[in-house]
Amino acid sequence: MNYPQGGHVWHQTPPPNMPPQVYPGQPYAPGYYAPPPPPKKSRAWLWVLLAILTVIVLAVGGYVVFVAVESKRTWTVTYQVSGSGNSAAVRYSVRDGGTTTENVHLPWTKEASFGASTTFVLEVTPAAISDSVACEVRVNGQLVDNATITGAPAVCNGLTPAANRFL
Repeated sequence: MNYPQGGHVWHQTPPPNMPPQVYPGQPYAPGYYAPPPPPKKSRAWLWVLLAILTVIVLAVGGYVVFVAVESKRTWTVTYQVSGSGNSAAVRYSVRDGGTTTENVHLPWTKEASFGASTTFVLEVTPAAISDSVACEVRVNGQLVDNATITGAPAVCNGLTPAANRFL
């Protein structure tokens, strides 16, 4: 059907079942709209991942530096033995991980140096069953263990202060 369109020009309308026609320069047919743009993807997961990786790298790096510094540190262990008798047999730890046994005159003191992760032991056996013996172990001057026994071996042992960090 033809009808006038505001002016001198007659326009023809398309039948109702036909879509509107596209004119040059029009991106979409009249009556149709462009689809909405896709939602922007969140990059929060990337920042979370980077933060987690940074924490892990710093933790591992800090632990490696800590172990490197602590492994070079040495501790001075002082063994002290006293008792009611004149002599006793002592067995004590030395730096290479072994033990040494000696018969000593009382009182007796010995110093040894150990690395960061070391356990040590001092065992004192009296020369006579009626004698009492006492052992004492100090690490860098601090008392770690002591014991006093009559007629049996007295045992003192311990760890250097940093040893429990590596166990």
